[in-house]
This record gives sequence, C-alpha cells and structure tokens, in this order.
Amino acid sequence: MVDSSSDPRPSEQFRHLYTPPKINGSFTGKHIITVEQFDHRDLQTIFDVSARLRDRVTAHDRDLVNLCAGKLMASLFFEASTRTDMSFQAAMRRLGGSVVTASNGVQFSSVYKGENLADTVRAAGCYADVIVMRHSAIGSSYQAAYYIDRLNERIVTHGAVISGGDGIGEHPSQALLDLFTLVDLKKGADNLTITLVGDLLYGRTVHSLAKLVALYGVTNTKLCFVSPASLRMPDTIIDFLTKHNITHYETTDLYEVLGESDVIYWTRVQEERFARRADYEAVRDNFIMTPEVLNQAKRDVILMHPLPRKNEMGTPADHDILDANPRAVYFQQMENGMFVRMALLAKVLGVSDADLL
Repeated sequence: MVDSSSDPRPSEQFRHLYTPPKINGSFTGKHIITVEQFDHRDLQTIFDVSARLRDRVTAHDRDLVNLCAGKLMASLFFEASTRTDMSFQAAMRRLGGSVVTASNGVQFSSVYKGENLADTVRAAGCYADVIVMRHSAIGSSYQAAYYIDRLNERIVTHGAVISGGDGIGEHPSQALLDLFTLVDLKKGADNLTITLVGDLLYGRTVHSLAKLVALYGVTNTKLCFVSPASLRMPDTIIDFLTKHNITHYETTDLYEVLGESDVIYWTRVQEERFARRADYEAVRDNFIMTPEVLNQAKRDVILMHPLPRKNEMGTPADHDILDANPRAVYFQQMENGMFVRMALLAKVLGVSDADLL
C-alpha cells in the first residue's frame, strides 16, 4: 500500500495509475469517474431509470424513500457548487438516504489544517456508502478512487466515489443529465447538429458531453465546436471523436453553424481557470447569447446551458426574455439533474431494476 502522506504524485498522474472499471451492465459499488466507463446499454439504463423516477416524483410516490433507506452519502466539495451539490443531496434524500458533509464546508475541515486529499476521502470512506466529490485538480477523482479501493481491503464500510467535477477534466454526472435532456426533448440523438459554444478548453461539461455522444452511438449526428482559437476543444477530445467516427467541425464563427443547429449548448468563459486576468478579459465577450441571436436559430432548436451564467447570456433583461422562451431548456436540464443523480445513486448503491422500474 502507498503511504499517501508522503506520496509526491500530483492528482493528474492518477489518471494513468488508475483505470475505473467499465460499468458493463452492473453499477453496484462502482466508482463513477469518467464517461468512458459507459456504453450505450448502460446509458439507456440510466435514462430509463431517470425517466421512471421523474414520473414517481411527479406522482408523489411515497415508496421512493424506501429505495435507499439506511444508506449514507458523503458530500465533499473542494470547489464551489450550487446545482451539483444541491441536486445530489436532494437526490439522496428523495431516495430515503442521508447526507453528511464536512462542517461548514470542506474549507473548514481538516483540509484547513493541511490534510491531503487521500486522507480526507478515506475519512469519508470510513463512514459513508457513497462519496460525491468535486475538486479543482484534474485527476482528483481518480486519486480518490485509487485510495478508496485500498481502504476497502481493511474496513467494513466504504464508499464508492462519484465525481462531481474533476478540475478541467470531466463532469460525468453533468454529461449524463445533459444527454438525458437532449434525448428526452429531441426523441433521440440521431440526425442532429449539436453545437457547443464558448469555453471548450477548460469546460469539463463539454468534454464529457462530447465523449458521451460518441459512446451513446449516433447516426448522422454532427458536433460543431464554436470558440475563440485560444479556447478550442482539446486535441484529446477531438481524437476520441475521430476514433468513434463522430463527424465534428470547429469554427470561431457562430453564424457558420447557428442556422443548422438542432441543439445549442452555451457555456461561460470560466474566469477561475485563467492564470492571468488579461487573458480572460480578451475572450470573455466573444460569444454572447441574446434573444436576437436565438431568433436566428431554428424554430425547434433547444438552448442548453450547464449554469451558472454571467455576461455570456447578455443582460439581466436578456435573461428574462430568454427564460420565457420555450426553446431555452436549461431549467428543465437543471431539474433533470436531480432525477439522473437519483438514478445514478440508486444504481451504484445496488437498488434493483425491479424496485426502480
């Protein structure tokens, strides 16, 4: 066993040291670290369970609270979060489980005293059945899973790790809810032009979504990437799409692809990812979604956004107009996040399909 207290390896190295197991039809007890663990069958299972749980929540099904009764989720968010953290907590409680967090947030836990990531996660693993973690370091969820697996050899309780965001790497549960929303509203993922706009370099949501579209398996669907040249989609993602025979196109001009887009996935330029503010200021206003821009898109286009939003969607007055437009579906997307995370938690915690469906 590696002694993590003296382990000099940065989190990113664990992406090469640890390979999360494929789901391969069985979710129980497995870490959810990357979308590359899923295939079409696994995705369809999650989507079917999510849709059924949505129906049961809508119907106020009182039996929902029996699904994960007695189970405990630890929430470890080393980065700020509203939607991901709240939706995972809401999901667990709607399933009848309980949630524990570090007092007043991770920043006031023993991390403040200098405790490293491995020991903090293993502390949570001693108490919880599942750990949802967000961290700013790419590869951090791989590192957490690596040490939890070694902890499992020595203790009775242990928690599967679900990534709530892994630096600028991936955000698997966000991609799951994004694709679920897209498939739900467009009645499938074939024969579409899906356009991702904004910060494609640092945007972990678009990294995961692009890969998940490929893994879902699509026919005659094209991915368009619109960004400043300095924020283009990483070559690793482009290579992944090429390997899976997914048609893709890159441009710095939104209007090249706006009129053909069936789905527009808008993102903010993430100020917190830039080392120099001047670099952020140089690109922050390159792409602004306004009602006037949306009016130039197809009548049946859907506008998605992982949120939070800032100036990339115009002024507060623009927000009000966009929010009222039925083509803007980001609040449905947000709500679907709870249903998808309910499905993910239930499956990882071993709830049977018979009880879920």
